[in-house]
Order: sequence, then C-alpha cells, then structure tokens
Amino acid sequence: MITSTHVVTNILLARRRSSNGRRSLLREVGDEPGWFALGGMAPDVGLILLTAGAAAYFPRFENMTRRESMEHAFGTLFFEDPGWITIQNTLHSPVVLTGLAALGRFRKTPKLTAFALGCLLHTSMDIPVHHNDGPLVMFPFNWKYRVNSPVSYYDKDHYGGIVGPLDMAVTVAGGAYLLSQWIRDRKIW
Repeated sequence: MITSTHVVTNILLARRRSSNGRRSLLREVGDEPGWFALGGMAPDVGLILLTAGAAAYFPRFENMTRRESMEHAFGTLFFEDPGWITIQNTLHSPVVLTGLAALGRFRKTPKLTAFALGCLLHTSMDIPVHHNDGPLVMFPFNWKYRVNSPVSYYDKDHYGGIVGPLDMAVTVAGGAYLLSQWIRDRKIW
C-alpha cells in the first residue's frame, strides 16, 4: 500500500470512538494518537530514503540510467543487500514490532506501545497486497521468508489495476474526511 494510505488509516482508527467515548482501540492508541499515526508512516521512511539515494547515486557515480538504478535497487539491493534488508524490515517485522509493543506495555510507555501498534497495523496491511516483495515476517531470525500474496497493489499481473485504485481511494476519501473534521473542529466554515 502507499504510505499515505497507512497514515490515513492509522489516524482514522486512532480517532475512532469506542462506546464509552474513549478515542482508541487500545488505551495506548487513544492516549497517543500521534504516535500511532507516526507508526503508519515510519516503516516506509527507510525505503523512501534508500530509493532517493539510489536515484541520486547510481546515475552519477555508477553511470546507470534512472531506470537501471531502480531495477538494481528493487531487483537486487532490496532482496540481497544486508543494509537495505535491515532498513526496510526492522519496522515491518511482526517479530520486532510485537517485541516493541510488549516492551512498551511492560515499561508502561504508551508512546512506544502506540508507535509499535501503528507499525504493526502498517505491516498487517502490507502483507496481503505484496505479491513477492512484502515484509520479511520472521526478521531478524529469517532473512528470506515473505508471504507470497496472490495480490499486489501495484503489479497489474496480480490485480494491481484493481487494488491500486482502491488503495488511492482510501487515501483520498479518508483524507477528505479527516480534512473536513479538522475544518469542522476549527469552525473555519
């Protein structure tokens, strides 16, 4: 999924009111909605920076075209380079994130718990929409195993022509709803 969909979804869930009026699915999420929303974005930040670095470095210093740079980045480095694997999978790993959430609960650190749960939601949304390039679900214990979903949010050979527009629709509709709530709360109209 695109990063903005994760952020919008996390914000919407953090704002959801339960029947007793509290804003959360879990107390930590309700108490720390900003950290939960940040957890929706954080897993993708490393790959965004690596991609930008590859787009700048390889054409300039390795004489590759931008296209060759991206093919190298996502065909080789993403799957084989230990640095890329670590940066991409640390905040996508259910193992790491469950540990962080447990640590946050144990240490009574709601910000850490909400952040880890936000990242975990991000990962749980990514796994079913990545055909062969999803998160390493057992990282750091296993550096190869990914769930091979029959669906991809971007690969047209795996329903990307359907899932991609739905992904974008969630971002646009959810973002519009959040903007309308923000405007309403500030009585801008």
